[in-house]
Amino acid sequence: MSQLCVEDPLGTAKVCAALVAELEQMGYSVQVGADAQKFNATKIDTLHKPVSPFFDADVCNFTPERFFWMSVIAANGATVALQAFRYDYTDTSLADWGPNLTIGLAMRRQELMVPTNAAPPRNSIAERIRGKLVYHGEFWIDQHVRNRKLAEKFSRLGLILSLIKWNPDAVWSLSSSRMATHGHLNRMGYNYIEKGFLRWQWATDGIDLTEWLNIAERHAIEQMINEMITSPVPA
Repeated sequence: MSQLCVEDPLGTAKVCAALVAELEQMGYSVQVGADAQKFNATKIDTLHKPVSPFFDADVCNFTPERFFWMSVIAANGATVALQAFRYDYTDTSLADWGPNLTIGLAMRRQELMVPTNAAPPRNSIAERIRGKLVYHGEFWIDQHVRNRKLAEKFSRLGLILSLIKWNPDAVWSLSSSRMATHGHLNRMGYNYIEKGFLRWQWATDGIDLTEWLNIAERHAIEQMINEMITSPVPA
């Protein structure tokens, strides 16, 4: 059964404020919005490529209640980081629902995704993940950013905001092997990483043929918040 509220609302608010302050001390400002069309335009302007089907306003029909996006702006006004979050509810497991969602959204955009396997690996954590779920995607940090802490703080801030907004059972994302095997995702706030959740025989440009599943369960996000309260990490 889904938990009704955040365990420590005051501590959660303090950690959010601290993360924003740390990013500001690094010389950045953080912006949050719920306009999917604006996010689509921002990504095209910044990266010169469209958003993934998960966040395409033309196929997802988002409302502000189900979506938000974030950007980091440098002192010179340039966008140096992006990420987005979408809320869904499923009474079936992520193992059953996630691949169908991925393929279905691609089809709405007339993109072909052909899976190698009909289902994720046996005993995947996705078999027990269901309910209120948040997908975290479009994560990007400008390659010229020198401070490696930006990715960690930006991602954690997004995970915590998704906890405040939706109190989900879990946040999930998909990543490449390179991203998953360099320790980035653990530092970004994910407590579970699984190889080969999705394996593609054919995928659209920019998608790895083997995608890793990353999970941040609610209890793990709240544990991360508690650790940041009791043992704050220097900026």
